[in-house]
Amino acid sequence: MSDKFTQGTIIEYIRSTKYPEIKCQGIVISARCDLAQEKINQFHCLSAMNIEEWIYEVLFESVVNERNNNVLGNIKKYCEQKCMDFATLCGMDKVNFREVLLKSASSKEQKNIQKTIEEWESISGLLETKIKNEEKSTFLLKNKKIVENKLKALYNSSFPKFAFVPEKAYSDGKSSVKGLVVDLQDVIQFDIKVKDPILAYEYDYKVEKSKEKREYINNYFFFDSDSDFVIAENVIVSPWIEYVLQMFANSFMRIGVDNALEYEIEDFCTEILGDIK
Repeated sequence: MSDKFTQGTIIEYIRSTKYPEIKCQGIVISARCDLAQEKINQFHCLSAMNIEEWIYEVLFESVVNERNNNVLGNIKKYCEQKCMDFATLCGMDKVNFREVLLKSASSKEQKNIQKTIEEWESISGLLETKIKNEEKSTFLLKNKKIVENKLKALYNSSFPKFAFVPEKAYSDGKSSVKGLVVDLQDVIQFDIKVKDPILAYEYDYKVEKSKEKREYINNYFFFDSDSDFVIAENVIVSPWIEYVLQMFANSFMRIGVDNALEYEIEDFCTEILGDIK
């Protein structure tokens, strides 16, 4: 273990209000000099998780939302053709949503609009109830191309609000595809008082008998069963920690805007390319 608690130190089993059920890693981002000279009362981390957990927790939702937006895009296009107000339709419950669309469809359109509605109901329902990873895996496999594109974006530093750090940046692992995914917008503050006990391996549930201290530790880390402990075994080395900080700065300052839907892009391409003779 590194004898330093520095920028890039990875703290295991931290709590994140954004991911309450996941034992996250915390990537220390506070300045090296402040940590070394203990000039601060608090330090800050970005939450991170193993890429396997990220796929089921974050990527799954992203794929569902993309598929959902694409289906809604098709419905919006249909509404425009029928001179229907799409915003009003989206404000309805699912029963009325279905009924209005089916009533608007001609006999030739019934089959296709029925299929589109069922697809939308199936996709939107995936985020309304908690489902197991096996079900998520089935959905992701059915949308393998979207998954591959999103993973490529992550590995190429273009997946919004997240940064990938490979195993080789913080351990003896050699993989370029396995590692941690850092949430660049989940900043977590810690009391500097937890630093020395972590480095001294003092946060071990079996060893710590004080109920008061256990509750204090449990505010920051998963610390409520005999198997729980807190360690800081690894440090993200240069230039990877600088890369994370650069990505963090870019993400923190970025202003989010609405992007064009897939069908709008396709229609625009058809329009532009059709004008080229």
